[in-house]
Amino acid sequence: MLFLAALVTGAILLVSGSAFAQHGPAPHDERFRSPYAWPSLDELVERSDTIVAGEVIEMRSSWTADRREIFTTVTLLPDRRLKGGERSLIRFRIPGGTVGDTRLMVTHSPVFAVGERALVFLRGESGQLPRVVAGEAGKRSLRTGEDGQATILPGFALSEPGPRGATGLNTLDELAAAMPRLLAAAGSW
Repeated sequence: MLFLAALVTGAILLVSGSAFAQHGPAPHDERFRSPYAWPSLDELVERSDTIVAGEVIEMRSSWTADRREIFTTVTLLPDRRLKGGERSLIRFRIPGGTVGDTRLMVTHSPVFAVGERALVFLRGESGQLPRVVAGEAGKRSLRTGEDGQATILPGFALSEPGPRGATGLNTLDELAAAMPRLLAAAGSW
C-alpha cells in the first residue's frame, strides 16, 4: 500500500513538472510584484525630479513640530547632475535620525554618512524638501577606483543588453551615457 501511494505521488509530480516545463513560468504580471522589490532604473528615472551624484557634506536631525517623528536633512555637494538639480547644494529629507539621546531608525530608509559619495534619485513637492524616491532603492553608494571611475554600488541591471552586450550599468559614466535614452523613455527629455 505504501509503495502504491509513493508511485501515485511520483506520477503526479512527474506530470505537473512536465506541464510546467512545457508552459514555463507565468508571464510577468505587475499585480503580483513583490512590495519589497526594488524599482527598475527606468522606474527610478521616471519617478524622479532630480538625479545627482556627489558628496554628503552635512546631516542635521530634528523632531517634527508635534515631536512624534525625527527627520534628517541631508546636504549634498553635487559633482554630477543627471536630471534637474541646478543648485550648488542639494538638500533633501530622510525619515529617521538622532536628536539628543533619542534615535529613530526607519525600515527601508536610506542611510547616509558625512563624507560619503552617493547617487540619489529625488522627488519633491513645491515648498517642501525633496525625498529619496523608493527609500533605500533610490540611494546608491559611489566608490572611486584607481582608474578614476565612480562605481555604483549596487549597480543597475538592464532589462535588455546594452552597448557591447553589457547587462548592467555599473559606473557613473555608463549611467550618464544611458541618461538620454532613459529620459526619453520617461518622457522627461
